[in-house]
Amino acid sequence: MSSPVVEPKLFTVQEAQEVLDKIRPLVDQMLQTFGLIRNEVEAAADESGLKPGDSELSRHLEDRGIAPRLLQEINGTIQAIQSHGCVVNGPEAGLIDFPCLLGNEIVFLCWKFGEPRIGHWHRIPDGFAGRRALLDRDEPSESTSTVH
Repeated sequence: MSSPVVEPKLFTVQEAQEVLDKIRPLVDQMLQTFGLIRNEVEAAADESGLKPGDSELSRHLEDRGIAPRLLQEINGTIQAIQSHGCVVNGPEAGLIDFPCLLGNEIVFLCWKFGEPRIGHWHRIPDGFAGRRALLDRDEPSESTSTVH
C-alpha cells in the first residue's frame, strides 16, 4: 500500500503555526510511542539477559510482538504529520520543519516539541545545529529579506 503523495508546500510563519496547532497532538503521540518502545526494549533485555545493543535482542523483541506494532504506529503517525506538508526531521526529539522561502532561498522553519510556537529557522544543510531565531538576520543579504 503506497502513501498518498503530498504536494510540496512553502509555508509562511502563520501557515506553519496553524499546521503546528493541528499536528502538536500527533507529535505528542509519536513521542509517547517512542517512550513505549524504549520501555519494551528494556523489558526484552531484562527478560532475555541481553544488553540493549545486542543483535539477538531484535529476535526477542519480535517474539514479544509489541515493538513491531509500536514501530508501525510510529510510521503511521509520521505519515499523518507529514501529510500536512511539513517534515519530521528528528522523530525521537519531536523536531518538525516547515519549508519556507526566505528571500530567494528555501529554508526550514523549525519547531521542537515543547516550544510554544515556531520561533526558529535554519538553512537546510545546516540542520538543527544551525537554528536561528526568526528575527536573526546576521548576514547582510538577509537584512532586507522577509520570511514568506
